[in-house]
Amino acid sequence: MVKALVENSNFVNLTNEELMVVDGGGFWQVTAATAGAVCIGIAPVVGVVAGIGGSVVGTPVVGVAIGVGAASGMVAAGASMLDWATK
Repeated sequence: MVKALVENSNFVNLTNEELMVVDGGGFWQVTAATAGAVCIGIAPVVGVVAGIGGSVVGTPVVGVAIGVGAASGMVAAGASMLDWATK
């Protein structure tokens, strides 16, 4: 089967690192991808909670600014983890 794939030019050579990930060595990639997805998923909740807290302490404008900042920070952290996990 492998010989047939090589002869038909349908075979893709993988690096040793890629083979380790395919072979079950990608625990940290899976962990980082899951954490990144969770961070992005809960970003709206974090933004709303932080915004409410900011509104209580300051004005509604302060609450909106704090909420947007907190949510964008969560999305940035999640995107960074997903970027690392998929390389």
